[in-house]
Amino acid sequence: MTGIMVVGHGHFATGIASAAELIIGKQTNFAAVDFPEGDTKTELEEHIREGLKILEDAEKILVFCDLLSGSPFNTVVMEAMKDQRLTVYYGVNLGMLVETLVNRETGSTWEELKSRVLECGREQLGVFAPETAEDEEEDSWD
Repeated sequence: MTGIMVVGHGHFATGIASAAELIIGKQTNFAAVDFPEGDTKTELEEHIREGLKILEDAEKILVFCDLLSGSPFNTVVMEAMKDQRLTVYYGVNLGMLVETLVNRETGSTWEELKSRVLECGREQLGVFAPETAEDEEEDSWD
């Protein structure tokens, strides 16, 4: 099974992991690595290695980071340079994480999982504007 890791600043990783598991249930082959205030880069590196140990049996690993070029991203990219199983995405949102977890459970291949990640992330971005909703509401009654 594909392993999935989430890495981020503060308690972002455990927060988004908690939200995903609330929606779709407890996950296996899944690790969340936080980088809380006060932790050093050395501690972050160790926590990422610990997360990778949880996923040691995974054939491939998708890593979702909160931001491009932040310490969590930079640190996990260094691991990816040593471990060819890792593919690193940044800018994760809850929708793309949930869909990836669900697709993994339903038997999607590695290539199918990777091809949907960015597409799903983009689909989860939008804006709600009351004036747009009113226009759509009027149209739906025609």
